[in-house]
Amino acid sequence: MRSAEALLLTILLSHAATAAADCAPLEFEGDGIPAPLLGLEGDAERGREVATSTDRGDCAICHALPVLAQDPRFHGNIGSPLHGVGARLTAAQLRARIAAPKRLDPHTVMPAYCETGHRWRVASDRVGEPILTAGEIEDLVAWLATLRGDRS
Repeated sequence: MRSAEALLLTILLSHAATAAADCAPLEFEGDGIPAPLLGLEGDAERGREVATSTDRGDCAICHALPVLAQDPRFHGNIGSPLHGVGARLTAAQLRARIAAPKRLDPHTVMPAYCETGHRWRVASDRVGEPILTAGEIEDLVAWLATLRGDRS
């Protein structure tokens, strides 16, 4: 292998290892992950931005979101509506369902936003990276926890 190729491979592997470690370890208790990822505190406003951003969480592709002013026809219906989800699930349960949903339901179509394995058709510059960082997941959990009623 030429030195430039070796250097590129080293950089890619290092980047992938750093990104993959961003969410690890995931320590489940029952159906939740009680401790915030990497001990981070989420911010609900940033979480709302992650949820509604088409280049980050893009939750509306599968879920109905209460905060989008768009026509409801553009909300997804594959996943459950997120109206009132903060009243139905704890922060620990939300975190688990975002970070590693297949550990709770191996047949779910919900992507594992924190894990890097079992992904296909990933852009070459994103190989080995989780979909969301630990901080983005914590922000999303903080926002979802505020959704406590039908209109929230």
